[in-house]
Amino acid sequence: DKRDRIFVLTDVLNEPDDTMSLIRLLTHADHFEVEGLVATTSFWLPNETHPEHIKELIGTYALVRDNLQSHSNRSFPTPEYLTSRVGTGPDVYGMEAIKALEARGNLTDGAQLLIERTDASDEPLYVQMWGGANALATVLWSVNRTRSADELETFISKLRVYAISDQDDSGVWIRQHFPDMRYVTSRHGYSQYPDSTWIGMSSPGVDPGGPNNEIISSEWIEKNIKIGPLGSLYPEIDWIVEGDTPALLYNLQTGLGNPEYPNWGNWGGRYTANPFNSSAQFGQASDVVIGQNGLEYTSNKATIWRWRQQYQDEFAARIQWTLAPNGPDSNATHPPVVVVNGSCGSSSLMYNVHVGDVITLDASSSYSPDANANLNITWFHYREPTSYQFSPTVVPEIEITYPEASGRTVTFTIPE
Repeated sequence: DKRDRIFVLTDVLNEPDDTMSLIRLLTHADHFEVEGLVATTSFWLPNETHPEHIKELIGTYALVRDNLQSHSNRSFPTPEYLTSRVGTGPDVYGMEAIKALEARGNLTDGAQLLIERTDASDEPLYVQMWGGANALATVLWSVNRTRSADELETFISKLRVYAISDQDDSGVWIRQHFPDMRYVTSRHGYSQYPDSTWIGMSSPGVDPGGPNNEIISSEWIEKNIKIGPLGSLYPEIDWIVEGDTPALLYNLQTGLGNPEYPNWGNWGGRYTANPFNSSAQFGQASDVVIGQNGLEYTSNKATIWRWRQQYQDEFAARIQWTLAPNGPDSNATHPPVVVVNGSCGSSSLMYNVHVGDVITLDASSSYSPDANANLNITWFHYREPTSYQFSPTVVPEIEITYPEASGRTVTFTIPE
């Protein structure tokens, strides 16, 4: 499977959730090409950065990396490699970094690394902004002044931004001056974070009665996450759990979506383009989901919390991987190997179809690598990505039929 190239900008130590998200990243590092881990400022951490904390976490990752690797057929990066990808952004707030460059200041090592890694490949570079945006802003300011218009266009065409709201004043500047750069974020009023999509990750106050809040509780985290050398560094909850993690989950390929199409939705949420501003800029969208209480919820947060059971189960399983190598002494579980119509992998399957075509999806070759596990398959029609209206009810229901009792094969007809 092809792995997404990611570059993380984090205001780590501003609050505990960045450390939480970094631990999740390290336990899933076999899913990504980690091109950069850069400490930044933000509104809540305006004058300091903490790359040393990222390196401390990598140091503990080194203790469990061999265990993690034994459970995966993908490659976990070495601690030495990850350390070489750590840097810092400007240690000033927001647009003050641009003023410093205009006064003949220098780019930080983190900004230089972002330029280097963007230039290193023609493949997209997914810039995950867990904090402020000024490291990216300084990069764009510099490239705009040192390269031709065509070279700037090529550089920008490689970048894909997912920002956890605007956490300084440079994100707005970026969108105004570089409107053709793909930019996904929740836009809301000052400090109105409850209006954002990403808060659906774990806020217990979101859509009451809908999501499962037990699996984001202190008790569940203490039992399932805060164990072992790496998990024990997972901080106590302050405000919410892992508010930045949706940016990471967006690039965790599960076969559900495709990061090139934010409107398809995935564990990191679903976003749609705003053609009145820029077709490259995406804002929050809503899903219609039946909650745990049996009631229907329509909200942008539901585009994330509808997958909460899955992404929390996956994280808990990964923490178990850190405790012991794969073998009879391990209590670890592993994700099923999903094979659909002979295709195996985590990328989404795409077909060219026409109205009236009868489609068969055969997952009968799927299996669990764990001998004591039973594999059950459930199918459903994710209608919202097809909807151009607020409600998915405008999308025709697909009638799914099961030609076999096992439920591993389904057929349906493409509706008008």
